[in-house]
Amino acid sequence: MMEGYYIYNVADSKSDNSKWTAQLVNDNQLNFGSGIIKSPTYTNFPKGGFTQNIVNINGKPVMYVIGGYTFSKQLNSTIITSCVFKYDFSSSSWSDLSEGSKSVLPPIAAHRTVQVNNALYIINGASPNVTYTYYPQVYSAIKPIKDNAINKMYKFDLLTEKWTPISIKTNLDSSKYGDVIMSGASYDSYNGNIISYGEVEIQESALGEPHCGTLDLTSFEWRWNQVKTDSGLDNSLNLYNHKTLIIRDQLLLFGGASNQNNHNKLFAINLKDFKFVSNLDYTGKSSASDSRPLYINVIIGLGAALGCILLIAIIIFYIRYRKKKLRDINNNRQIHAVWATSGNGTSSQALGGITIDDSHEPDIFSLDNTYTLEDPKYKSNELQEDLEHLTLVATKSDCKGKSNNSTNC
Repeated sequence: MMEGYYIYNVADSKSDNSKWTAQLVNDNQLNFGSGIIKSPTYTNFPKGGFTQNIVNINGKPVMYVIGGYTFSKQLNSTIITSCVFKYDFSSSSWSDLSEGSKSVLPPIAAHRTVQVNNALYIINGASPNVTYTYYPQVYSAIKPIKDNAINKMYKFDLLTEKWTPISIKTNLDSSKYGDVIMSGASYDSYNGNIISYGEVEIQESALGEPHCGTLDLTSFEWRWNQVKTDSGLDNSLNLYNHKTLIIRDQLLLFGGASNQNNHNKLFAINLKDFKFVSNLDYTGKSSASDSRPLYINVIIGLGAALGCILLIAIIIFYIRYRKKKLRDINNNRQIHAVWATSGNGTSSQALGGITIDDSHEPDIFSLDNTYTLEDPKYKSNELQEDLEHLTLVATKSDCKGKSNNSTNC
C-alpha cells in the first residue's frame, strides 16, 4: 500500500520515503519504507485522494495510480489532477501516462476505480464545477468543486491504454434525485458488472436513502435492487466511505460512517436474493440449516426449552392430582355390614363379619357361609376388600339341640 494524506494536510509535494509504502509482514505487523516500490519524482504525483489498482495483463503485474490531489508551488495551493502513472513490477520502473488522459478525464479525487475484465472504470469522486468538457490537467482545490453523479463514468482500456467517457442511464426519478449523487458509495466487480451500495442524495434535502444498484456494463444503465433484512423488513442502512469485499456471492460492508449505532460491525448482503444475512459463509460449505439467522436459532431453542418445562409441569400436576384423588377415595370409603348365619338360625347384624346370636356368643364369619357371596349385592369391590381384611379367629358351634355323642367344638 502507498501513503496518502487528507487534503487538509497537504502542504507540499514532497514524499516521506520512510512511509512511502508498507508491506504486510504478518497478521499484525507492517514494514514501512521505499524498498518495495521506489518513490517517483514526478511533479504532479498525488499525495492523497488517488486510486491504486494492481492488475495482471499478459502475465505482467503493473499498478496504475489515477487522479488525486497534491500541492502546486506554481499555484501555491492544493490541486486536483487527472494525471495517470504506471508502475511496472517486472522492471521496477515508473511511467507517466497523463498525456492520454488529458482533456478526457477531468481532474478527480476521492473517486473509485473498479477493474472488470480488461478495463478500469472510474466513477464518483469530486471534480471541477465547470460546464466545459475540455478539462485542464490540474485544478486548484480552492475553486468550486462538485460531487460527480453516477450518470457518467470513464473507461480505461488496459490493453490499449485509451480513455473513453461513458454516459449512464440512472433509472431513478430525476425530479427527486436529479442526476443521482452517491458520494462515498462502494463499487465492486460482480459477474461482469458493477455492484454499488451507498446513500442516494435527495434534492433540496439533507436526507438520503440507501440504495444497492447493479450497473450493467452492456447497456450502461443502473438496475436497482430491493434489499431486505433477514426478517423481511425494508433496508434502512446508510453507509458512507465504507469498504467492501465480495466473497461467495456475499457483499461484505464494513467501516465508514453510518446512521446505525452499530456501524462498526460487519454487514453482509446475499447477492442472490439481496437480503442481509446474519451468518457469513466464507467456505461455501454452510448448509441451509446453518444459514438461519441467529435470532431464529435462539427462538427455536427457547421454544424447545419452554415446551419441555411445560410438559414436566403437566406430568407433575397429573401425578399430584391422582394422589389426591386416591386419598379422597380412601377417606370417604364406608364400612359395610356383613350378615352371617349362626348354628341356631338366629343372628343379628354385626360389623367386620362378626355376628352375635341370641346366646350372645360370637360366631366368626367362616368359609361355610361364603356361598352367600354369590348374591350380586355382595360382589362390590368394597366388600371384596373388606373380606380380604377379615381374620379368622375361632369357630364356636352351638351344641344345643345336637346329639349327646357330639364332641367338643
